[in-house]
Amino acid sequence: MAAIRSIALGSGTDNNEVDLIDIGALIILPIMASMIFKVFTWQVNVFGNYDFTDPIWTIASANISVALIVTVFSSVWVLATNVANLQTDHSSYEIAVIAVAIALPLGVVFVPAVEALVMWHDLMQVAALLYVSGATVAVSYLG
Repeated sequence: MAAIRSIALGSGTDNNEVDLIDIGALIILPIMASMIFKVFTWQVNVFGNYDFTDPIWTIASANISVALIVTVFSSVWVLATNVANLQTDHSSYEIAVIAVAIALPLGVVFVPAVEALVMWHDLMQVAALLYVSGATVAVSYLG
């Protein structure tokens, strides 16, 4: 049982490592977040042109896409698996860092002022991508 808990929720006593359960989310998150922040695009042309930023739903002129859902889910997954580990003691600073990492992609989609700020310059787009990716890795590593 201890081995299963160690693999699923981190090593328990050694917090300075990335948990195995978080690796999938940490790999897919920068790819999908870069599509939200328009750093690059990715289309699948095999079954008819499909872009991961194409809207699945449109709510109040906000386009919900696969890239947004996967990005938010990946960040929430990393936070949930590290909070579920009883050996983890996140400070309020770490929780705030990951909360902003979850809110930033949502803000780009739902809040026009945040979208205008992030899309203002190419470096702002890259900075937003680096923040979301780095914050998620940091919470996984420190937790």
